[in-house]
Amino acid sequence: MIRRFWTCAIVTTVSALVSAGFSVVGLFGPSSSGSFERYAASRSIALLIAVLCCIGVRSRHAIAAMALVMSLVQGFDGLIGILAHDPAKTYGAFAFAIMNFAVLVWLLCSPEDRNVGSSS
Repeated sequence: MIRRFWTCAIVTTVSALVSAGFSVVGLFGPSSSGSFERYAASRSIALLIAVLCCIGVRSRHAIAAMALVMSLVQGFDGLIGILAHDPAKTYGAFAFAIMNFAVLVWLLCSPEDRNVGSSS
């Protein structure tokens, strides 16, 4: 259970970091028009903070919820990449969506009888 939690937590954190990183880069990029990039950055940074808080309290249910949210975010980002005809934005986002969903399923298939913080 502990290994499953931490694997899900790490994959979800990396997904949130990548999302936040790209949105911040877009915010300061040459094609930034202002409000759209600020909205994307605020969403991505808020999700990253939420993931880190879920890890901080070591809640299996909270990290599972955030893994689902990040799977959806990355999946929709992949759809945006398809519409923009940008393979780099499409494949990376879909890869993160699939990885996040896979570790989420793996986490949820584990028994729930122990706390994540216990050493047994």
